[in-house]
Amino acid sequence: MNDGAMHADYARGRETRLELVYRYRFRAAAAVAAAPGIRGGRLLDLGAAEGRTLGEMMRLGSPREAVGVELSEDLVARAVELGLPVIAGDVQAPPPEVRARRFDVVTALAVLEHLPDPAACLRAAFDALAPGGRLVASAPNPFWDRLAGATGIHKEQAHHVRELDGAAFLSLAAEAGFVRARVVPFMFVGAAFLPYLRIMPPVDLARRLEAPFARFPFSPFFVNQLFIADRP
Repeated sequence: MNDGAMHADYARGRETRLELVYRYRFRAAAAVAAAPGIRGGRLLDLGAAEGRTLGEMMRLGSPREAVGVELSEDLVARAVELGLPVIAGDVQAPPPEVRARRFDVVTALAVLEHLPDPAACLRAAFDALAPGGRLVASAPNPFWDRLAGATGIHKEQAHHVRELDGAAFLSLAAEAGFVRARVVPFMFVGAAFLPYLRIMPPVDLARRLEAPFARFPFSPFFVNQLFIADRP
């Protein structure tokens, strides 16, 4: 049975595969834009993998404190090698050193679809946030995720244990106690496909060009969903 966890081959892929580099850089930029509290604040990244997305958020957002939590021992070990602040733990029940602190921003980027119990992760994120803090999460658009898996273009889809659309996130966020939850499509399918052709679009430019179209009727053409919610 697939447990949804990623391992060392995923970290290696994010060093060499342009589509993986593009995705983690894009998610990091989207998260920093959606959560101004990262700048000079305290950042917790749930499901940090080998820490490259966290490192990019640190570069872009300059938090005064940052830590990631990752279940895979392979990926934690790689994060240590890269000098990135990732510790071992389950995002559905974070370790005591995380539970004892409060953060301005919690991210869970490309994580919820890997979890058997994403509701537990959202509850953990809520508990980790200081009052007024913000959660930024993401998950693939289910349609494009299924298509990518069926065509073999996105092999990481095999590690996804559930689909999560906007309605499901809004329901889970409300159950966890979040307010002002919303869903923003991001990563336009055309630009997201270019790295598979060995063409790397500039992330900042791609984000600016797609922003005016991130709403119906164009929203179905975005391969990812950004989930944003606040702790009262």
